Amino acid sequence: MKIAILTQPLHINYGGILQAFAVQKILKDMGHEVITLDIPCKDAESKISLYVRIKLFIATLLLFLLNRLKAQNIVWPYNTRKRNRKLINHSMRFFINRIIKLSPVIDTESNLKRYIKEKNVDVCVVGSDQVWRPMYSPNINWYFLNFLPDDANIKRIALSASFGTSDWEFSEELTDYLRPFAKKFDAISVREMSGVGLCQKYLDVTAIQLIDPTMMLTPNDYAELVNMDRHNTYSMQGSIFSYVLDETEEKQMLIDCVSGILQLSVQTLKIENNKYGPYASRKKALKHIPQPVSQWLRGFQETEFVVTDSFHGTVFSILHHRPFVVVANKTRGLARIETLLNIFDLEDRLIEETTTNCSKEWLLGGIQWDKVDVILKEKREIFKSFIDSTLNN
Repeated sequence: MKIAILTQPLHINYGGILQAFAVQKILKDMGHEVITLDIPCKDAESKISLYVRIKLFIATLLLFLLNRLKAQNIVWPYNTRKRNRKLINHSMRFFINRIIKLSPVIDTESNLKRYIKEKNVDVCVVGSDQVWRPMYSPNINWYFLNFLPDDANIKRIALSASFGTSDWEFSEELTDYLRPFAKKFDAISVREMSGVGLCQKYLDVTAIQLIDPTMMLTPNDYAELVNMDRHNTYSMQGSIFSYVLDETEEKQMLIDCVSGILQLSVQTLKIENNKYGPYASRKKALKHIPQPVSQWLRGFQETEFVVTDSFHGTVFSILHHRPFVVVANKTRGLARIETLLNIFDLEDRLIEETTTNCSKEWLLGGIQWDKVDVILKEKREIFKSFIDSTLNN
């Protein structure tokens, strides 16, 4: 079958890149012809006209002159954020193109319809990651396949689709618009248990919960990605891997506390895409280019312990049998992590950032990996059964 995948735009998001790779590999290994639609990131700034920017500049400049605004908050008619964001994202693009088969860039609905028709697509798969979270999807309607004609003989599948949160973030008007499209899906699976309830309550459809597609692959699959790019990486043996998306003083104190307890140094890997400012030079922006995906993966392969506040940071800790704690990150939504930890009976690994009373024995030896592997095997079978039955039915 010819399968088109709609997922989150691929940029500097380690988990997003690897889940896209995993979905393709799963379907390719089943013998299907697979391509991921290359949908660009939403750029809100590009929608603001020059006229509006000039008005904002004059207004903020006057506020500055009246001592009611700081100089760094003046909105200038032109800034370098878009250019620098493109520069930063491009740093990941070479690796993405090596591991994921992509369509040409599709930025309009007419181009999307044309591409699906020209390629004679048999199946559209939506997922995984937070494809059903309005704030993260460039055009949320596409992720409910609203562009497919009613008479199209194309299967519609949601594969571990995520709302990202246990809250319903759609407006009433948008919910009413998307509900009929949700009902046209041949099968719906979601990544969080809360998503099952959201589908039933707001979309009036039945869904099942599946693990994230990255968990369908083995550490050996990811080791191959590291080996193909090892020359761009460095060793992380014998240390603590800190992968924190939203830094706070409390989280840093926790990391320092764990480091002290385990008597291990800390290797930090973080995304700094928005820390170079809206008017930064190209040279300054280049200093914030993130480490490659292969380096991120080495963090889970080689270190002794992981501290993270990330969903996929937690996933890859579990996959690689790496002792870990995940710090509650309520601003990004806890539903994803709570479901993941609940599945593997690891709820105690979710801690508050103010936690400081951890023992060395618990940090390093509190996880029953044999039990985790039994559960993972069962969840993989359920995932495979969903795919097989949906595609072959």
